[in-house]
Amino acid sequence: MENVLIVSGEKALAALTSLLRQCGYQNVIAVSSAGEARRKLLELSLSLIIINMPLPDESGVHFAVSCAETTSAGVLATAPAVQAGELSGRLERCGVFVLEKPLSRSSFMQAVRLLSLSQRRVSALQKKNAELLQKLDDTRLACRAKCLLVERLKLTEDEAHHVLERRAMDLRISRREAALAVIRQYDSAGAENH
Repeated sequence: MENVLIVSGEKALAALTSLLRQCGYQNVIAVSSAGEARRKLLELSLSLIIINMPLPDESGVHFAVSCAETTSAGVLATAPAVQAGELSGRLERCGVFVLEKPLSRSSFMQAVRLLSLSQRRVSALQKKNAELLQKLDDTRLACRAKCLLVERLKLTEDEAHHVLERRAMDLRISRREAALAVIRQYDSAGAENH
């Protein structure tokens, strides 16, 4: 379930929560200060953060930048018309979308949908990146294990590959675990690094 955090003065919390529920978000967490919001950031995984500037305890600019830099959530800031133009230049470079107040229902809902789509794409790319990094690490470990088998047991590279594959099958473990076992067995320095 997607969590949405709204950070706003008390006056606008109910209206913003209602708009988000109309957008299909059911798990909306509403707080009335940046301090409270920072605590929520530590506790929750968020897909969207909406900051209604200015906040009761600060302007919200530093908080918005911090959210964009430290989370993968989409960040939407609303600002009074006199500040929105100046803020949008600064904040959009950091990845924060800025809407001018007073808000129109349609522009708010459209911005939320766009941020939600963007956040899903970013999350999918992060997941794919993590998978690729894991495969790269697995390949590196397998290469290290094969090198150790070639060096210590005087095997060819193909033979070393078959030894790793066979060990994984016989012990019903992953190739990564088989490679780590070989590294622990034949290289005390390698075992300390993993």
